[in-house]
Amino acid sequence: MTPPFELVSLATVRVTRGDVYRLGETAFHRRVIGGIAHGRWEGERFSGDIIAPGGDWAIPSGDGTIMLLDVRQLVRTDDGALVYVTYQGRCDRGRGTYTVAPTFETDDARYAWLNGVQAVGQGRSEGDDIVYEMFEVR
Repeated sequence: MTPPFELVSLATVRVTRGDVYRLGETAFHRRVIGGIAHGRWEGERFSGDIIAPGGDWAIPSGDGTIMLLDVRQLVRTDDGALVYVTYQGRCDRGRGTYTVAPTFETDDARYAWLNGVQAVGQGRSEGDDIVYEMFEVR
């Protein structure tokens, strides 16, 4: 069966980890908050730098092998637009993968098409960076 959708390349994203804070066992669950030192989205239709503030409000599993991700970024495109990017997903530490589902918000007419995009992506650690390949779902 052919899938009812196609994946169209959106961007390669490189995120450099910033400071990390571990809350330990709170009244609700454990949480790890990691900042973004810097990063960049690079694609044919959407390219720009991740600017502050941004980070990941992650929840690790009890054994630490999986983390739920809750990432928020602000991207300034190369032509000056601001795009708010959020994505949730999972980090599988055993496989070393990050699987995510980004959405976008902007008021800039040049990038209004992003407001309707559901993306998916998978990343891998490269030193202090996570490098993702992101795809628009059509």
